[in-house]
Amino acid sequence: MFGSLELEISLKIGHHVFIFPNSSFKRGDIVSEVSSSVSRIIQKCLERLPHMTPEELISYKIKAEVEDAEVYYRLYELSKETSWSEELPKIFYQLYQENLKHAEKLLEFYKRIFPGKELISVDLPSIKATLTEETLRYFLESDRLEHLIDILMKNEKLAKEICEYVSNTAENPEVRELAQWLAKREEERYDKLKIIKKLPTAKREVSNQ
Repeated sequence: MFGSLELEISLKIGHHVFIFPNSSFKRGDIVSEVSSSVSRIIQKCLERLPHMTPEELISYKIKAEVEDAEVYYRLYELSKETSWSEELPKIFYQLYQENLKHAEKLLEFYKRIFPGKELISVDLPSIKATLTEETLRYFLESDRLEHLIDILMKNEKLAKEICEYVSNTAENPEVRELAQWLAKREEERYDKLKIIKKLPTAKREVSNQ
């Protein structure tokens, strides 16, 4: 689905899997559990941020962009099944494409700034493992879209904060310039998610057969 870029990044960075067993979630508390889990992930990332090298930061950012793209692609596919809104799948697909483009740009930049260096595996959790297809489907089919968007907005806010941190602390002026550009793109994605909150919430009837 994501082509050679995802394969290259997967091989070089690896996937750190943080899976919640299906039995750990009761239907009634999925929203609070997922929200709490994402908040813990964000807090852990922010605590680690000052101790990461530029290579680690960019490697982590590449991995995060690809994983976010996967989440948005899942949402694109699921929203076509569950929502009457034509705009909702379009926005999710745009977000998916933007994340992949940013990952490609970051990978090209990394190879140019750090020639000959492999991407670094950064042992930090991501929201991808928490937002499984089953969990995303639950949010969409149970009229909890607004809660899901709040969670995704938290993630985009974290991404912007990481970029702003790099733009303020990196010694390399090219790294600072790229980080400033990415911070603006993260803000644009945040604003796209806000638009979703204003869309009609009517959903399709999903057959259990």
